Amino acid sequence: MLKNFISSLKGKRLNDYVIHVDNVSQGRFVEEINFELYLKTTGVETSENPAVKGKYFLGRGEFYKPWLEIYYDNRVIFKSSKIVDLSEERLDAKLFKHLSDLLPPSSHIMVVYLNHEETRKGLEHGVPAPATTLGYLLWKSGCTWFKDWYFAEGFLEGDIKLQGNKPLNEENRRNDLAEIRREITEFLKEEKRTEKLFVDARKRAEGVLKDIAGMLGESEIHQARKRAAQKQEVQTDA
Repeated sequence: MLKNFISSLKGKRLNDYVIHVDNVSQGRFVEEINFELYLKTTGVETSENPAVKGKYFLGRGEFYKPWLEIYYDNRVIFKSSKIVDLSEERLDAKLFKHLSDLLPPSSHIMVVYLNHEETRKGLEHGVPAPATTLGYLLWKSGCTWFKDWYFAEGFLEGDIKLQGNKPLNEENRRNDLAEIRREITEFLKEEKRTEKLFVDARKRAEGVLKDIAGMLGESEIHQARKRAAQKQEVQTDA
């Protein structure tokens, strides 16, 4: 099991770097694996700190789907004092896609965001999850449903984290896209603040809408709008 996990990620490319898997161990359950992902240069120098520390649950039976829970650090440092910012070098989306590829449909990824200030502040101020920095990475990796694991009363279930779910099937995907499109459209219509946090969030939101337009044809977009409106009416009536 551990060997299969390592081989599925080891050597995956991130432009001029490859993923190095280390500190792999058995988790709390038979199906759970602890791991760390480092960056390795073509000169075989490995980063001092991991870009990802996480847990991978392989699933159990029919009802317990696989999942990933990760701590993500977008800045890694090498012994040579070289610092690589995965966001600035646009390596982050590729990294998240490699992680997402481990999971089958209806599985999910949870990203701890306590130290990701832009995502934390964005969620606190009403930015839709896919338009936050971490949420956008989850979106690009194939997630279409989101949950913010933060409890305003002050109680936390573990660390605060953003969850992204991969759709179960095509119908599930279309319904999720309709809801995201409705939420993002409303956000862009109402959000006018000029702080960088919101300017960047609007850019990502526009990118999400562009992605959805590319996924759906015009007739399907119309149907998606209709389904989202009907869902909104039901929620209002309730």
